[in-house]
Amino acid sequence: MEKCFYCGSPVGENEDNCRVCGASQKAYRMIVASSEAAYNDGLVKAQAHDLSGAIVSLVRAVRYNKRNIKARDLLGLVYMKYGEPVLALREWVIAKNFDPDDELADKYLNSVSGDAGLFDKIDTATRRFNTAFRYCQSGSTDLAVIEIRRVVHDNPGMVKARQLLALLYINDHEYSKAYHELKEAAKVDENNPLTARYMKEVRSHLAPDKKKKKKEKKERRQTIEYNDGHDVVMIPRQTFIEALDNSKSGMFNILIGIAIGVLCFVFIVAPTIRQRENEEARTALITANNKAATSKSDAASLQKQVDQLNRQLDKYEGQSDVKGSYESLIEAYTKSQSDDYDSASNDLEDVNQDLLDKNGKSLYKSVSDTVDQKVCAQKYSEGRSAYNRRDYDTAIEDLEQVVKLDDTYENGDAMYRLAEAYERNGDTDNALKYYQKVADKYPNYYRGRNSARKVHQLQTSR
Repeated sequence: MEKCFYCGSPVGENEDNCRVCGASQKAYRMIVASSEAAYNDGLVKAQAHDLSGAIVSLVRAVRYNKRNIKARDLLGLVYMKYGEPVLALREWVIAKNFDPDDELADKYLNSVSGDAGLFDKIDTATRRFNTAFRYCQSGSTDLAVIEIRRVVHDNPGMVKARQLLALLYINDHEYSKAYHELKEAAKVDENNPLTARYMKEVRSHLAPDKKKKKKEKKERRQTIEYNDGHDVVMIPRQTFIEALDNSKSGMFNILIGIAIGVLCFVFIVAPTIRQRENEEARTALITANNKAATSKSDAASLQKQVDQLNRQLDKYEGQSDVKGSYESLIEAYTKSQSDDYDSASNDLEDVNQDLLDKNGKSLYKSVSDTVDQKVCAQKYSEGRSAYNRRDYDTAIEDLEQVVKLDDTYENGDAMYRLAEAYERNGDTDNALKYYQKVADKYPNYYRGRNSARKVHQLQTSR
């Protein structure tokens, strides 16, 4: 049963007015239906890469119904693709305030917060765009081009930055560069009216230039410039037929020369080449026989050396583990100092702590703590990146290593991401295992609540 939008009292599907407060439900239903229709229109336009049209429809959808969470999530995505991350964050935050359990908004906000330098890039791009706009107003177009090109480099999807850069190029009569920027803007937003307007202006200037260049190229092909030391002489270029008619006797001489060359190769050069190949084959056979005879004596000598080394190794039996453990510990310490934490972690696995003295154990703990912390940070970042690009096998491998070292890393986020990667990869058993751990460890945190809900869904779907 529906609830009254004004007082929250139950309202039947066929009732046009609330029985408690008398508010018109018919008008409210029409508004909600209009919001859904605008959302559907925005979704179709977004799928067709008509981002400006999608923004208009989705803004209308949330204006009709501010609690249309689907429309706000999609509007945030469109704003992010359009190069307006600040507006995207605004929509996702509003959606979370209306619905704290909105998983899509959670996902988008977490992906943005995982990019440490994103907010600095947004701030820098905004300041540079505003600076370029002020330069345009003051007539300093050269400085404006420099600033806006930096904005486009840092934020390639910012359509309005590319439009402004194209407008500056048009003002400087650099229509080819303007055409390139408008093409890139059209890849992001295909039906943007401002982009289409600028493109029409650019093409009107490019067409005459193209015809002029083609005519000049044709004229250059028809003549040859010759400098006789004083003057430049323009000589008409001959066609192939004309040249052939003027050089019949020359062609005849060329054919005779080719025939003589072929006969010389067949009767003089080819026999010499075959003779040299036969001599090289005989030399190679003799060399191979000599190497085979020598290798037998070398094999016997090597076997003696192996036996001698095995006898020496037996003398150190029982001490090799101690020496090897200290060598691996020193290697791990050295590699950790040079930031090679993956190799340092592998070396620590070869250390037997029971064979170390007090100082060795102290050094092992210090190195192990540092390496584990760095490896967790590196593998956590790599695992999230792999998950975002849907490489779930790599994400599982990296995040498992983090959870193995510290299952509470980032307040359980590493274990939660590992469960998500298993679920996406089709491994329901492992997904249930880690979702359950997150739900048990963090029952009052949103990851714990989401994990508990996931456990229920996966168990029910079996």
